[in-house]
Amino acid sequence: MITALKFLYSLSLTFWIGSIFFFSMFVAPSIFKILTREQAGDLVSDIFPKYYLVSYVCGAVAIVSSILLIYFWSTFSSTSSIIRIAVLFVMMGLAIYAGEINRPEAHKVRTEMRGAEEGSAQYQKIYKEFRHLHRTSAILNSTIFILGIALVLLNAYTNRE
Repeated sequence: MITALKFLYSLSLTFWIGSIFFFSMFVAPSIFKILTREQAGDLVSDIFPKYYLVSYVCGAVAIVSSILLIYFWSTFSSTSSIIRIAVLFVMMGLAIYAGEINRPEAHKVRTEMRGAEEGSAQYQKIYKEFRHLHRTSAILNSTIFILGIALVLLNAYTNRE
């Protein structure tokens, strides 16, 4: 049972950060290189709900398996266990914020941008807001990624047979 829980924890965490890495470094740049900005935006908007669903599922599996590992194998007073749980909850909170608050707002602003004449003052104002939301999304995803890498490092450091 302990081995299965360790496997689920490791798999969910690495799949989560792997999906962030793959999307950010390969998928999004390729989409925006090949398609027009509008087409690329449409495609990415279609991908994002699935992308964030992966985060929610992986985050939930990592949290549950981590809690069960503490219950069956460790003590909650273990510093690494407390850090692991805290970081996972922060990562999950950031993912939920990015997917359920920031993403819909960016989509709404992007739709407004399409209705404005490019180059107009209204367009520039909307575009500035979109850039802010996009930057926020990039910061959230980067933070989740870095925290995930830190947890993989912690797992490698503390994993004992």
